[in-house]
Amino acid sequence: MSIERIFYCDWRECDGHVQTASRLAPLITVTEHAGRSLHFCDWDCLLKHAAEKPPVEIIPFAAAD
Repeated sequence: MSIERIFYCDWRECDGHVQTASRLAPLITVTEHAGRSLHFCDWDCLLKHAAEKPPVEIIPFAAAD
């Protein structure tokens, strides 16, 4: 007997999910600064989620003379 688990992608516009008997999600896992873990089904969903976030650090551009 195995217990199946369903892991869902955390990007708001994705309805992808993975069903597995593993305890760990076979998804891309990212931990935010607040300590919350998010799971994404592929790199496209991860990058779309990240594009909506403000930049963590802004480096000013200095034009070369």
